[in-house]
Amino acid sequence: MVTFKSIATHSALIDENEFFAQYYDPAALFRYDSNFFQLKYSPTREEFELIESMHLVFSLENGLSHVKFYWPENQGILPDTLDYLNEAEYGLEKLELYSLDPAQYTGKEKNPDISVEVVQADQLASFKRLNYIEDKTVSESFAESKQTYYDRLYRDASVTFLLACFQGDPAGSCITIESDAGLELDDLFTLETYRFKGVATALQAFVIEEALAKQTLVFLAADAEDSPKEMYKKAGFNYEGFRIGAQKVIKGEG
Repeated sequence: MVTFKSIATHSALIDENEFFAQYYDPAALFRYDSNFFQLKYSPTREEFELIESMHLVFSLENGLSHVKFYWPENQGILPDTLDYLNEAEYGLEKLELYSLDPAQYTGKEKNPDISVEVVQADQLASFKRLNYIEDKTVSESFAESKQTYYDRLYRDASVTFLLACFQGDPAGSCITIESDAGLELDDLFTLETYRFKGVATALQAFVIEEALAKQTLVFLAADAEDSPKEMYKKAGFNYEGFRIGAQKVIKGEG
């Protein structure tokens, strides 16, 4: 069974105690999911404010423009803490974890107009251009920072980039991260022009076929508010649990 501990952070665990585990990557300060505090329990408002002060000091001393916290898997936020998060203008998110035994895949038939292949070195620039379009929907600075980050990820032996083309034109992509838990599917997206043509389904099917060959699970974390998670359910993915996150930009920073 997979848990949220199986989700790759692409960063290092630099501190751990009875209250939280801290993850940090000085080479990817822009990436919230590489720089965060994983809480060990659901704290009261007073306890959270103390932990928050530690994160704030670290962030300001180490060039981070944000603070981010994850609550333990399948645990909610206490009412007084939630009131504080709202007062302090935190953004909240809920992620859901899904896994699939590839032998149980129930996906749709693939569109013959779509091809999927592993990105080779001479295709990396094309992959990056495609993802720049998607990353820019977050912000231009995020998209710019992500470009060099892709170079680093590409050199990671556990990471594979996949590119989908519709009638020969780049239309979508994703990455997989191989670990003892299985194959994690991440950053799956389709360019707006090519949506509802089966691009995401083709990428998903490619990953599942690879997992079947390796006899391992496929798993992913999906935003609880996004519609793509319905695609995973239809394909036979099983719900494994949820995790709540809270983040905010430090006032006066990025």
